[in-house]
Amino acid sequence: MQYTIVGLGEILWDMLPSGKALGGAPANFAYHSQEFGGSFIVVVSCVGNDEFGREIISCLENMDMTYEFISVDKTHPTGEVSASINKEGKPLYRIQEEVAWDHIPEKPLLRELAFRSDAVCFGTVAQRSPVSRMTIQK
Repeated sequence: MQYTIVGLGEILWDMLPSGKALGGAPANFAYHSQEFGGSFIVVVSCVGNDEFGREIISCLENMDMTYEFISVDKTHPTGEVSASINKEGKPLYRIQEEVAWDHIPEKPLLRELAFRSDAVCFGTVAQRSPVSRMTIQK
């Protein structure tokens, strides 16, 4: 049986001491669900019209994941989270604000997806902005 599984919210680049990695809790959920195979896995988010956004789309393509539900924002950049380790060995995160995934637009296609979804993992960080919060809650 094929399921429709959705990761809804932030998709971003984690800027780690070891280099950048695709991130965002809902997106990570979707990537890992894809590894099980046999289901239609979707990430619903927004990237900027920039090199980092194009790289995210390329990564989704390379994972054989659809990107039809990823919007491209011409005003806001693709999100980044800078991660580092403090003197006590604890991680520190700096999450950029006013990035593309803060502006996930509501589209009729998303309502159709919601009705046919079997599982949805939505992000809490993306709900910090009114635009994405409204889209996620609808």
